[in-house]
Amino acid sequence: MGRVEYQPSSSAHQVLIKGRIIAPGETPQQMFDRVVDALFAAETTMGISEIETEQAKQQFALFMAEKTFTPGTPTLTNAGREGYEKSALCSCALIPVDLRERHASAEIIRAYYQQNMGSGFDLTPYADPLGLLLWLNDLAASETATGRYDRYIGNMANLHITHPRIRDFIEAKNNRHLSYFNLSVIVTDGFMEAAKKGENFTLLDDSEISAYYLLKQIAQSAWISGDPSILNLERMNRDNPLLHIAPYVSAPPCAEMGLSEGETCQFAYINISKFVTPDGIDYKKLAQVTRIVTRALDNAVEIGIDNFPHPKSTEIARLKRKIGIAASGLADTLLYFNLAYDSDEARQLAKDILSFITYTSKQASVELAEQRRPCEAMLIKDGNRYYQSYLEDRYATGTNTVTLSEWQRLAEHIRVTGHLRNICTTTLPPAARVSILMDASTGIEPLFGIPEDVDKIRPSIVDFVRRHAQKKADAILQQATDDGTFQNTDLPERLKECLKTAKEISALGHLKMVAALVGTDGVVDEAASKTVNLPHDATPDDILQIFLLSHELGLKNISVYRDGSYEGQPLKL
Repeated sequence: MGRVEYQPSSSAHQVLIKGRIIAPGETPQQMFDRVVDALFAAETTMGISEIETEQAKQQFALFMAEKTFTPGTPTLTNAGREGYEKSALCSCALIPVDLRERHASAEIIRAYYQQNMGSGFDLTPYADPLGLLLWLNDLAASETATGRYDRYIGNMANLHITHPRIRDFIEAKNNRHLSYFNLSVIVTDGFMEAAKKGENFTLLDDSEISAYYLLKQIAQSAWISGDPSILNLERMNRDNPLLHIAPYVSAPPCAEMGLSEGETCQFAYINISKFVTPDGIDYKKLAQVTRIVTRALDNAVEIGIDNFPHPKSTEIARLKRKIGIAASGLADTLLYFNLAYDSDEARQLAKDILSFITYTSKQASVELAEQRRPCEAMLIKDGNRYYQSYLEDRYATGTNTVTLSEWQRLAEHIRVTGHLRNICTTTLPPAARVSILMDASTGIEPLFGIPEDVDKIRPSIVDFVRRHAQKKADAILQQATDDGTFQNTDLPERLKECLKTAKEISALGHLKMVAALVGTDGVVDEAASKTVNLPHDATPDDILQIFLLSHELGLKNISVYRDGSYEGQPLKL
């Protein structure tokens, strides 16, 4: 392969260094080369010709160097790196341990941490979830203090709304600094409906409590600390094609998907702003990128499948070979097309792009199965919903880019042949660092804020203002940095709508975008990591209404963050 030059921006280079993604003494180019080499070396064990592998490897390298996509940071950190030869390259894991056996559990947990995975824990089976939470947080803190880890140790702990200790769990962060954990309460449709109607709800110890009061308590704690969020595993399992074989019992630290016991996932992120043209989205190139990303992620699964610290993770990886292709750069893309984030047109464009990625990745997974063999779940017809009407039911509404008839043809092909390499292919995890690596706006989020220095304003914003304001552009950009907003400038109202930041967009505007992508008529296999960012003067009742609204819109999870509620927050809104 001819050498492909990889040139990160200065801000991306800082992320590589500060995130310890590049090894000590390693250059970004060396990191790039080792990741590309490691991911495609896996194909030598699959009987694929060297010529085919070399062509795929070249395409992967060229697209990655163009910043059309990036693998997740655990893959960038671990792949091909000395000392990480036994890494599974995964971003997240539901660690399969019995927390009643603390010593044995600690050893297994450490082994997963050492592979730089974010971890999920379901505390519902245990009588003392708060005690276990404190112990787990102390374990993460003591491990971090060793300095051995190249990635922040992030965890999710969840507890079912019916647990007798649910109120203690809800208030766990009110007076404690549990910095290594996000908290989620697992809610059900029944609970949320009871809260909406002001009815009582029965806990597992047969005690009754006002569902509205309990949801209000969650909102109060979220107002104080940002936690807990709410997680509807019932809805996640409704879209789980292997519900009766491997039900979801928890989620990763940011709740972007359901996880079965021991399950892990590899992520990659496509920068959709790289596909904008004056004539619309370049779907031909997007298809090429989606296909090579699907292939590379399946290679990552193959690399990791025998490298897990626990055999349960190997078993579930062989069964499902789940991968997670995500998107970044939505805010940049919307600016290019002069669309406000909170608009029907923006939501439709996002749906069209994400549905195309989901459909194309499924096509690619079918082709991989034909060449490499299907995942083990496709050998099981009883309980595997792909052998029913799963795909056409799941994506029945269709979009401008993928019609229902196309889904039906693909679904029938999978049913007849049994060919599918990866049970799920798309999700929407958090995308902060990876977005910086691609010089893209963050994930599917709107613009976060306006920097105080004109030179640090996003290029997509500068281009937008110069395109529409021309001679007044410099003055408008300067005023926006002085005020922290474009809403006081003399741009026309329709243009100021396009430049609204996260806290200037209504909660409903945030939720509608997520609902369009992962709600009842969503176009992504899994869920989305989504935080509704609120101004400092937001009230607990505002948060309560957001929780109720997210339920009405069909969301599977939602978190809120009130600006300034956490002293060490990473970004001033």
